[in-house]
Amino acid sequence: MSSNKNVFIIIVCILVAGAAYYFLTDDSLAPGITDSSEVRQDLVNKTQSFIERSAKIQQINIDTAFLTDPTFTSLRSFATPVPNQPLGRADLFGSTQGTQSDSSEESQ
Repeated sequence: MSSNKNVFIIIVCILVAGAAYYFLTDDSLAPGITDSSEVRQDLVNKTQSFIERSAKIQQINIDTAFLTDPTFTSLRSFATPVPNQPLGRADLFGSTQGTQSDSSEESQ
């Protein structure tokens, strides 16, 4: 019984090692999307446009002095607060009050 158990453990270890090798090895030798020169050139073009755009964005300098300007800080909000309402209903399948019925029910 012990020898069968040892053989089973060895087989499981070999299977686990094989699965780990399969999932963790580098697939650089496998054909990928960079094999095509058109795809490679498209990726290079997109990368160059990304670098150019990020350089333009990094050149932008925002002056934050307007946040401390008295005209800006003296603005008043006219928003009305939303009252708290209970979530859900006590009777899930009961009649709904204050809701409109479907248009198919209205036409009948």
